[in-house]
Amino acid sequence: MKDGFSLRWTPTHGPMRKFVFEPQLEGEYSWARIEFELCESQWREVGIEYLEELSIGSDDRNETAPSHAQFHLNGGDTDE
Repeated sequence: MKDGFSLRWTPTHGPMRKFVFEPQLEGEYSWARIEFELCESQWREVGIEYLEELSIGSDDRNETAPSHAQFHLNGGDTDE
């Protein structure tokens, strides 16, 4: 996966927030997770964490197959 992706949510209390996951093409870590919060109609960066690997899980209780699917995302050097 060469492109990053984001996850947005609105907490019960406080401004809308988002995580942006960006592949790191060079360097020690494969991904960066950058956290933002919405402040006066602008996204403001509030934190960053570097990740060695990233996986996405999904729980779908309506399936008869195993309820947890996991996708492994490699760093930005592969196209999956």
